[in-house]
Amino acid sequence: MPYQRTKDEVEAALADHDYLRAVGSFAMQHSLVSIYSTSTVVRTPDTVLRGRWAGAGDDLAGESLLLNYRTDNARHGFQLGIGRFYEPDAVLTSCHADLEEDLRETVPLPAPKKLRTGLTAAVTTRRSSRELTGEPVSLAELATLLHHAQGNTGELPYGNPADPHGMIKLRTAPSGGGLYPVTLFVQALNVTGLPAGAYEYFPYSHSLKPVRPPGADPVDPLALYRSPDLAIDQAAVVFTFVYNLHHNSRKYGDGGVVFGLIEVGAILQNLHLTRTALALAGCDQGGYDKQRIEQALGLDGHTRHVVHVSIIGQEG
Repeated sequence: MPYQRTKDEVEAALADHDYLRAVGSFAMQHSLVSIYSTSTVVRTPDTVLRGRWAGAGDDLAGESLLLNYRTDNARHGFQLGIGRFYEPDAVLTSCHADLEEDLRETVPLPAPKKLRTGLTAAVTTRRSSRELTGEPVSLAELATLLHHAQGNTGELPYGNPADPHGMIKLRTAPSGGGLYPVTLFVQALNVTGLPAGAYEYFPYSHSLKPVRPPGADPVDPLALYRSPDLAIDQAAVVFTFVYNLHHNSRKYGDGGVVFGLIEVGAILQNLHLTRTALALAGCDQGGYDKQRIEQALGLDGHTRHVVHVSIIGQEG
C-alpha cells in the first residue's frame, strides 16, 4: 500500500517548500469553473443549454434549470415565464442588471489620460517585467489603466432598429453577445490619493467601489498575492480578473467559459499596452491561491471565479 501523508505532514512540507502550494494551485484550481457548479441534486441537462428546449425525455428540464440558476433572489432581475428564459430581452435584462451601479461610498476616478504613444510602439515594446521599484503610481495612472482596459466608450441599440428594446453599453474590450461577464477588481497597494485596500471597478460611472465582504476577516494583501518569484511588496497595484459564468453561459452554454476567457485576454492586452504607454512595468501571475482571493473579495467561487491576476508598478 502506498504511503499517504497526513494533513499535518503535508502542511509541514509546504512550510518548508512553499512553491509547491503555488504549483498545485496553478495546476488544479480552474477545474472548478463549470456551469454545473451550482447544481446540487439535479444536474441541468446539456441539451437544455445547447438546444434550448430540445431535451427529450426530461419534461422538467426547464424547471430544473431555473431552480439551479436562482442563487440569489436579489440578482434575479426580471419577472418572466419560463418560456422566455432564453429570449434575448430576458438574457440581456438579467445579465445587464448591474448597469445601474451602486454608487454609495464609491471613489470617483479622474478622467483618463490621452495616450500619445503609437500603437506600433506600444505593441513592439510591451514586455513582462518583475523589476518594480516599490514607488507609487498616481490615481490618474490607475484611472487611465482601468478605462483603457474595459472602460465604457459608447452605446449600441439592440432589437428592431426602428424601435430598439434598449441600449448595450460598449466598452474598450469586445465581449461575446455584449454580455460582459468579466469584472476587474483592484488591490491598491501603493496608489497616491487612494487608501490601500480592495476595490471593484465600475466601468459605467468610472469609479471604484470598496470591497468589504460581510463577516470576512481582514487579509494581508501581501500574503494574499505573494508569489515565490515576485516581490509583491514592490508592486503598486494588483488587478484581479473575475468571471461570472452565469452572465454568458445562459446564452452560450459550455461555450460561455471560452468566450469569457477570450474576453479576459482582450482586457489584459489593453491593460499591458496602456501600462507600456505609461512607462509602467508589470507581469501576469498564474500561481495564485484562487480560493483565498475569492474569499477575500466576497466571491462565492461557484458563479463568480477568479481567473487571472496581473501586477503593475513603477519600472525599476
